[in-house]
Amino acid sequence: DLLPVPEMMGRGSFMEGEELQDVCDKLGLDKWGTPKTWGLPAQPQRSVFCSRTVNMRSIRCIGYDMDYTLIHYKVTEWEGRAYMYAKENLEQVGFPVDELIFDPELVCRGLIIDKKLGNMVKVDRFGLVKRAMHGNRRLSISETHAVYGRQLVDLRESRWVFLNTLFSVSEGCLYAQLVAKLDRGELTVMDGKGGTLGPLSYEQLFNAVSKALFKAHVEGRLKADVMKDPERYVEFDNELPLTLLDQREAGKKLALITNSDWQYTKVMMQQVFDRFLPNGMSWRGFFYVI
Repeated sequence: DLLPVPEMMGRGSFMEGEELQDVCDKLGLDKWGTPKTWGLPAQPQRSVFCSRTVNMRSIRCIGYDMDYTLIHYKVTEWEGRAYMYAKENLEQVGFPVDELIFDPELVCRGLIIDKKLGNMVKVDRFGLVKRAMHGNRRLSISETHAVYGRQLVDLRESRWVFLNTLFSVSEGCLYAQLVAKLDRGELTVMDGKGGTLGPLSYEQLFNAVSKALFKAHVEGRLKADVMKDPERYVEFDNELPLTLLDQREAGKKLALITNSDWQYTKVMMQQVFDRFLPNGMSWRGFFYVI
C-alpha cells in the first residue's frame, strides 16, 4: 500500500528510476518502500519479506523450529559432513563412491527429484517442468520438452521428491552424481558375498541414497561433530536473541518445536543464544513451551 500505484505513474505502466525516486521522496519513502519516519535501517538482508499482512496484535503464541530456523547452519560444512557419512554408509553396502566429492553448487533447495527417470526438475507455479537435469548434465529446452511436454508434476505422487529444506542439498548432490555413474555403467554394487547385484533402477538408487542420508542423521556421529565444534558448522547471530526478547516484551508466548533430540537441542541452543545474553539469563527463559 505504500508503493506507487499505476495511476500515479504518468505515462505507461512503469516509471523510470528518477521518476520513482521523486515519487518516493514526495511520499517520504526510502528506496525499499519503507517510510523514513520509521527510522529503520535500509538493510534488506535483515528484513522479513512476506506476501500478505499479518496483524501481530492478534497473535498470542509464536512457534519456532530449531534447525535452519533459529539455528542456521553453514550449508557447505554441515551438508558436506552429512554427505561424507552418507558415502561411508553406501560404501558399507557395496557402492563404489570413494572418488565422489560434495558439490554444494550442483543442486539447491526447491528442486524436485523424478525417481522414475533419474532427473532433477524445476517447475513453475502451475507444476510444469521448466528446466531439468539428468545426473549432472542439464537437459536442453528441446530435451526437457520431449521428456515432459505439458505434464504436471503432482507432489502427491510417489514418483516425485521435493527437496524442500537445506538438509536436502547433500541428498540431491549425491543422487545426481550416482545417476551419472549408473548411466556410464560404473555403478556395480556388490552384495557382500563377492557377487554383484542386478542393475538398479533410478528409484532403487534414490532409495539407497535416502536411506544412507537418513542413517547419517540419526546414528549420532554428525550431530556429535556439530556439538564438538559449533563455530565450524553454525552461523552465529547476536541479533537473534534480541528479536525473541522483543517478542517476549510484546507479550507473546514463544514455543520451540523440533524433532532433534533433547541433548542436541540443549547444547546447540545454549551455544547459539547464551553467549549473547546477560549474565544469569538462559535460552530456556525465552520459551513458554519446548
